[in-house]
Amino acid sequence: MKRRDWIYLGVSLAVIFAAIGLLYPFWPFEKVIKLGLDLQGGVRLVLQAQGLQDMTQAQRKDVVDRLVTIFAERVDQYGMANAEIRPLGSDRVEVRIPGAADPEQARELLGRTAILEFRKVLDEATNPDDLAAKRVIPQEILPGKEPGRYYLVEGDPLLTGEVLDNAEVRVSTDPRNPGLYIQLAFNRQGAERFADVIRRLQTGDRLAIILDGIVYSAPAVSASIKEAAAQGWRAVQNSTTITGRFTYEEAKLLAVVLRSGALPTRVTVLEEQRIGPTLGAEYVRRGALALLVSFVLVILYMILYYRWYGFIAGIGIASTMLILVAALRAFHATLTLPGIGGLVLTLGMAVDANVLIYERIKEERRAGKALNAAVAAGFHRALPAITDSNITTIIAALILFLLGSGPVQGFAVTLGLGVVASMFSALVICRLLLEHTVLGQRVPVKLAPTVK
Repeated sequence: MKRRDWIYLGVSLAVIFAAIGLLYPFWPFEKVIKLGLDLQGGVRLVLQAQGLQDMTQAQRKDVVDRLVTIFAERVDQYGMANAEIRPLGSDRVEVRIPGAADPEQARELLGRTAILEFRKVLDEATNPDDLAAKRVIPQEILPGKEPGRYYLVEGDPLLTGEVLDNAEVRVSTDPRNPGLYIQLAFNRQGAERFADVIRRLQTGDRLAIILDGIVYSAPAVSASIKEAAAQGWRAVQNSTTITGRFTYEEAKLLAVVLRSGALPTRVTVLEEQRIGPTLGAEYVRRGALALLVSFVLVILYMILYYRWYGFIAGIGIASTMLILVAALRAFHATLTLPGIGGLVLTLGMAVDANVLIYERIKEERRAGKALNAAVAAGFHRALPAITDSNITTIIAALILFLLGSGPVQGFAVTLGLGVVASMFSALVICRLLLEHTVLGQRVPVKLAPTVK
């Protein structure tokens, strides 16, 4: 073997073993490759930003970009994996969450404005009409989280959630108030402002903790918190909690939306689509069946037409699919139903290079060249056509990826990676097999009889 062949062999083995290592333990498939919404099931939401009519195009873009960022942070912190979040037009955001089982939970997570405010409580009643006579502008009457509780609060907030540094779910150790609560932590600026608020309030005054217009709790200012505020901002930095009769999921969601910050504007859900995992599993089964049938038919055709060379083509196609799936795993690509179509298309396209090379080798053999010379000449003559056709396909895939979205991008990624993998298999792996194995000695062509 020549030095070039040793290099080809080393690279081929490295790529194959790397692909196997990336895909191990191979099953279950959804743990190996990220599946899209159409295959795994999940939730798709389209949310529209409100109040953008009077904004410039640049301001609208800024609001939508901030929504995308906050949505991504909320979904990530809540633990919803592989979500796809992207702008949709000038005032909408599309969110795809594979694996999510509850659209209501997704809607609550994304749709909450999460405006946190601290206001002084002026009065409390079980009927809002009892507070209406006492209210003066800009005071407000807000409902409590517990049914039948209403609060008259000052109009101007003393503090907002912009100064929060963290929010965590904690379990109460107080037997008088068992259950879960949210522990708030202010940044330094917020803690200084909170300490100033406490110093200005009197012992016994109540401070309402309000989230999106609902009073979650209204604790009274105690003498101990007044003393802590007098000592400085560090003493009150972690002293505030939000209590309530939370389930764990409610408390977790509330902590997430507080940590990720308030939305820059209200949003409404325009579209909601839920795809069940049963339908997704059926798509995977049918896609896998189509892939298997395509593989068998292509290999059978190549064997029938090119005989032993067809086996080499089959090995090349198998290595192409192995490398392609491993590349999807390495690039953290999401496989969609059109992506499976891209895999099937790759199967058919993968033999293009083999067909071109084999036909050139047959022509060289018919011309009377020795086997090794015919193989080398066949690769040399076929290379320009293989390169041109595959580069144009890669360009088309790149355009689809840049201009498309969702499933179209999944198809483009699969197609582009498949082209690269098929070129490597045909030009490197198959060449080694043709030049250095017994299979490569059996050219599917009859030589013209030698004239003496």
